[in-house]
Amino acid sequence: MPLANMSGSKWRLYTCYPMYCEDTDCRKEYSKAVKVFVFFPDPQELFVPLSDYYKVIQLRSNWPTVLPCQVTSPEAKVTLHREYPPVELDVDRREISFDVKKGFTIHRPRPYHAGALYCVASLGNLRQSSMKYMLIYVNYPRAPPAPVIQASPSTVTVGENLRVTCSAMGERDVAIEFTWDYPGQEIGRPPYTQESVIPVSGGTAQQQSQSVLLVDEVRDVDQGTYTCTAQNMQGAKSASTTIKVVPKPDSRVIVKGPPKGK
Repeated sequence: MPLANMSGSKWRLYTCYPMYCEDTDCRKEYSKAVKVFVFFPDPQELFVPLSDYYKVIQLRSNWPTVLPCQVTSPEAKVTLHREYPPVELDVDRREISFDVKKGFTIHRPRPYHAGALYCVASLGNLRQSSMKYMLIYVNYPRAPPAPVIQASPSTVTVGENLRVTCSAMGERDVAIEFTWDYPGQEIGRPPYTQESVIPVSGGTAQQQSQSVLLVDEVRDVDQGTYTCTAQNMQGAKSASTTIKVVPKPDSRVIVKGPPKGK
């Protein structure tokens, strides 16, 4: 495959596929593909040209972050720097590593990695800085929340108040949103909700999020299934409980007269 008039912007991974043909019907043999990484040195540009001046990148707590400082020559020396305070970051190959084909990888992002970073490449007498990367730390949960729902009590008399509690454990400073489905929803019966977040003691970086559904003066229409859905950035899970509504006891006083014949 001849390559002509190439520039640093064409720096990339190329893949070659053998073709298997039967008459006019041909298909690629993906299992036999050969990948070749090709650099195109540019005497004026050490970094692959990009149209943006800076790029915003999320530092997800549960996923490695890549800063794609793509150079046009594998012989260039590349370092990683913080804009403020101005300092060169240590690339120890454990917390941060560099691959000439990928760029810098922050393997376990933490809040202190956030900020404005950029790369510096040097080759011979040429020294250049890359675009700036604005890193924003986002504490992602490891999994969707697992809500637990409880009604107090599960059998309610008409006219009494109902309290249904839904709680979920999660990582500290990770928001959990609650939504409710309940029997009176279809007729516009307005419930009230109270939400709170309580840190978990004992040295664990967890918190308990809680939503309480309050129904005043229960009616027959409030009988049925109450479902709470807890959601974070990883997904949502639901839990349900069933509420039974019973009528008020008959409080009428029946006065009996003396037996007949006496």
